[in-house]
Formats: sequence, C-alpha cells, structure tokens
Amino acid sequence: MRHFLRASIQRTVQSWCISHVLIAPRFWQIVLYSTFICMGFASGVLACHDAASTVRLTPTSLTFNAVQGATNPPNQTIAVSRPTTWSATFTTSDNASWLTVSPATTTITTSKTLTVAVNTTALVAGTYRATITTKVGTWCTNTEPVTLVLSPGSGGGGGATSSATLRWNAVTSATVSGYKVYVGEAPRQYTQTINVGTVTSSTVSSLIVGRTYYFAVTAYNSAGESAPSTEVTKTIQ
Repeated sequence: MRHFLRASIQRTVQSWCISHVLIAPRFWQIVLYSTFICMGFASGVLACHDAASTVRLTPTSLTFNAVQGATNPPNQTIAVSRPTTWSATFTTSDNASWLTVSPATTTITTSKTLTVAVNTTALVAGTYRATITTKVGTWCTNTEPVTLVLSPGSGGGGGATSSATLRWNAVTSATVSGYKVYVGEAPRQYTQTINVGTVTSSTVSSLIVGRTYYFAVTAYNSAGESAPSTEVTKTIQ
C-alpha cells in the first residue's frame, strides 16, 4: 500500500511538472510577444515625439486680409523642414471650407513647401480662424493657426463719405518722377491707385464714413517703382 501511494504521488507530480513545462514556454512566448508589442508602440511614440519636436513650420501662423466681394488675397506658403534624411509620407489637412492647403499628400525628406489659399466667395465680413494640420508618417503631427480678416466691401448704398489727407517726406536720394498713393480696406490689399505727380501730399476723397482704410505711398522714376512706404490707417468719421 505504501509503495502504491508513492507511485501514485510520483505520477501525479510528474504529470503536474510535464503540464507546466509544456505550458511555461507558451506563457513566456505570450508575455514576450506582448512586451515586444508594447515596446514597439512605446518606441514609435518616442520617435514621434522626437520628430514632432524637430519638424519646423515657417512661419508659425498665417494671416490673410481681404475685402468682401473683391478678389481673393494672394496665396501664402509654409516652409517645412526637418533634420532627418529618411523619406516619409507627409499629409496636410485643414478644418475650414474657405481654406485650402496643398499638396494634400506627398513625401518629405528634409524640406517641403506648402501653398495655402483662401476663397472668400459667399463669406460675410468678419474674422475667421482655422487650423492646418501636418503629419509626418502615422503619428507625428504639427498644427498652424490661420486667420482670415474680411473687411466690408464698398457696396453701392451711397452712404455718407469723407476724405483723408496724406503727407510724406520727399525722396532726396534719387531723382523722382512722381509718387503714387495706394488705398485699400485691408492691410496691403489695395484697390485704388492715385498718381499724384511730384507733390508730397494728397487728399483722398469719397471714403465711406465708418470704414477703415489703409494707405501707402511709392516713388517712381524711369528706373522703376520703389517698395511701398510704411502703411498707415484711418477710420473715416
């Protein structure tokens, strides 16, 4: 009887050991595989964090100025740069119907130039904001804010008008044939050009009361036209 119990216990112990020996490799395989997946995901996140911190968007924000009912403002560009030399998929997107960024999908190694355009058709006067999102690979994203300032159009309502008088210093470093005054209702978006000759002052009339106007002056001669002066602004009262 004692011999039978020892034999039975021995078989039970052997059976338990064999079972666990067979199960153990599978258990560790699952654990190692799970660890590999987790470490792979973590390394991807760390690599993404590093890439996102070195990808540069220049400039870091964009502002468009336009007049309601007038032409769309000029396109602007974003320069994208990164220090790595390996190629990756590069995608762009935005969250506004009036905003377009291209290309939408391409590849990037060290640099890429994006073109950003706005369409003011059917928009009412006001300030609009949107965000451009760029993505390198699957995880690494950067965002850039975009602002559109849409000023009221001139319209045809025949509201009250007034004038604004501009004065500037004469150019003495070169021979000047004359000056031009530029007028608009948004910064650097001029809809009227007035050739005033060689005088150094001008009164701009028919400006609608309550609206804000932007002015700049250039000098010209036979060699060409200068860059615009510093812009000044005036709200007509």
